[in-house]
Amino acid sequence: TPMNVWDLRLTRGGRTRLSLPGGWSAALVVLRGNVRVNDDAAGEAQLVVLDRAGWTISVSADSDATVLLLAGEPIDEPLVGHGPFVMNSEAEIRQAIADFSSGRFGELASYTSLTSGS
Repeated sequence: TPMNVWDLRLTRGGRTRLSLPGGWSAALVVLRGNVRVNDDAAGEAQLVVLDRAGWTISVSADSDATVLLLAGEPIDEPLVGHGPFVMNSEAEIRQAIADFSSGRFGELASYTSLTSGS
């Protein structure tokens, strides 16, 4: 499904306006600093969940800030999360954990470090 992931870097006093599509789910995560989202304060490590109305939001920085905006078209499927796994059901979560534990998720290819001048 379509989605947007925006990494915003704002200096103190900086402001931006962002247009969000109607019907999409959207959330803003404050990674560093303090911001105002449509005049509501949000601090470091806070999540702001936006409604699906589709509108323009204003983000202003009270301090230097890093903000992540996540927006996407809803998939309208059930979601179940456990640790790093996100699936559609508890049964799928159990299977993912079993697959991971048994090594069926695959492995990283090994490599040999090369040095110059033999």
